[in-house]
Amino acid sequence: MQAAPYGTDPSSGPSPSTVRQRIALVVACVTVGLERFAFYVVVALLLLFLTERHHQSDAQASTWYGVLMGATYFTPLFGGMISDRIGRWLSVNIGAFLLFVAYGLLSAGLLSAAIVLLSLGMGLLKANLTAAVGSIYPTAIERDIAFTRFYSAANIGSLPAGFASGWLATRYGYPTAFLSASCACLLAWALWSLAGRSLLTATSHTQIEESHAPERDRLITLYVLFPVAVLFFLSFQQSGASLTLFAKEHTVLSLFGITIEAPWFQSVSPALVIGLTPLLGHLFKRWPLATHSKFLMGMLLSSASCLVMSAASMYGGDTGRVSPWWLLSSYFLFSIGELCVSPIGFSLVTKLSPKRLLGVLMGAWFAAISLGNLGAGLMGRFWKVWPHHLFFGALAATSGIAVLLILCQQRRLGRVLGGST
Repeated sequence: MQAAPYGTDPSSGPSPSTVRQRIALVVACVTVGLERFAFYVVVALLLLFLTERHHQSDAQASTWYGVLMGATYFTPLFGGMISDRIGRWLSVNIGAFLLFVAYGLLSAGLLSAAIVLLSLGMGLLKANLTAAVGSIYPTAIERDIAFTRFYSAANIGSLPAGFASGWLATRYGYPTAFLSASCACLLAWALWSLAGRSLLTATSHTQIEESHAPERDRLITLYVLFPVAVLFFLSFQQSGASLTLFAKEHTVLSLFGITIEAPWFQSVSPALVIGLTPLLGHLFKRWPLATHSKFLMGMLLSSASCLVMSAASMYGGDTGRVSPWWLLSSYFLFSIGELCVSPIGFSLVTKLSPKRLLGVLMGAWFAAISLGNLGAGLMGRFWKVWPHHLFFGALAATSGIAVLLILCQQRRLGRVLGGST
């Protein structure tokens, strides 16, 4: 008989271990929410900051954006290795403090030093905080619920970043906006310093339920999914690159008669993810999809989102301005695709990784995201070279490659992943 979610007995109330698990998840969720707010303040403003205040070209600014996104998602590959030596709590603690300092340096205009410290801080915090969530609950069902809540918390933190960053930058300047990111990470560091160690210690003996497939097949499955992550985030991270430029230069910045600002579009995806999460959860319960089918649907939606922007460009966005509904429609499709790929990917890495390789493989998943992010920035160099409809068409084609990769591996993925969700 299957245990009730979170291991509770409804007749006796939650056990002490269950309460500790829930509190541990809350601490992790608040920490990631604060960190994501800080990060997306920078994502919303970096290209505008570099082009307006540092007078860089769109290509130069996009390259810096790609370096930042690539570096901050690649270093978790090494952060997992470091945590095996110094412990997960200390790794997250040092990482949060480095992020606090890094955003402060960015506020002072020290871009290169800020990127170095951001990379180090993300390397120590990101994969280890995610792996900590994966270690709280023993079963796949409980972990999937935990990761969904963790992912929702990340998006709740991201949601106000676009509005807050645009408002602060317009009224008080870019340094003040970046300083708000530094303050958010200071709060995250203080929370983790006070509560993280005891809660992680209380849940550190949880026995994780792993996949029963042969280790070789599990590792091959992960190696197939890594390039899928690369290609998904190559398109997804255009939100801070080409889509920001499109919003600024080729979108009518008015909706229902209200003037809007380009950075506000950064809040669209988090809002959609928060709103769509319970709806998709209900739909997937009623009409279950195998995990690899969700990945396939996510990549199809990614491609469709880019095709929407290609159509918007042909309709008038190549040279003029078009309705903001084009961008909103693109973000809508991308947000559903994100829910089909990103949180499920974290859960699968936890499930399929041999215990001795969990930190390394979680870091490898972030490294795959890093390559996609770096590619997103480097693609930005072609923003002014290619017509915009061709630029977005090329992005749609890269997502199509991932669709073909999943289709070619359907049999293996079905055997190892089965109908897991």
